[in-house]
Amino acid sequence: MTFAKALTRYGKYLLWFILAFPSWQYLGEFFWPDRYYPEMMEKSGVLSMQLLVVTLAVSPAALLLKRFALSKQLALWLVRSRRYLGLAGFFYAVIHTALYIRQTYDFELMWLEAFTWAFGTGWLALLMLVLLAITSNGLSVRRLGKWWKRLQKLSYLVMILGFAHWLLLDFFIDSALVWIVMLLVAKTVQIMFRLTDRCQPTATEKIAT
Repeated sequence: MTFAKALTRYGKYLLWFILAFPSWQYLGEFFWPDRYYPEMMEKSGVLSMQLLVVTLAVSPAALLLKRFALSKQLALWLVRSRRYLGLAGFFYAVIHTALYIRQTYDFELMWLEAFTWAFGTGWLALLMLVLLAITSNGLSVRRLGKWWKRLQKLSYLVMILGFAHWLLLDFFIDSALVWIVMLLVAKTVQIMFRLTDRCQPTATEKIAT
């Protein structure tokens, strides 16, 4: 069996295992609190943001692979697996929120905190992630048509709100800044490739010249 066939057949199961593996410590902490609460909150939130950044970096990564003829099969697999990465990012955001609710357990306080910049940005990002997650399926793509792609643009607003939430609550912002730069570089590469492709002459224009 070739690498491409093995990746197509078994790659998603390996990816699911890798994405689900960190969840045991957060789920265990939710039901059997033992570790330092701020540590678990930070780790779950950071992991969620990291996965969402990787999700948005799939397109430029696939363009790089195709452009340099490294592996078209790998590029195709990355694009097909993007949904799993995004759903994993949403899953860890839900865990992050569940840990916050369990620890706070004061709905009046949570309501008041929701109207602050630090917490309000997080809640808004989560609500948008819920919308993106429930429409991340073939049925929604067919029903929404052209509106589905427009809806996916919310992912960029999610990232802005998510990073704002991260920066406003973290005492050490170095890690957040690194991931912001990585996302900006990835999207810049994607835009450059698209502009380059638009500027290249079509097959008809090449024949005419």
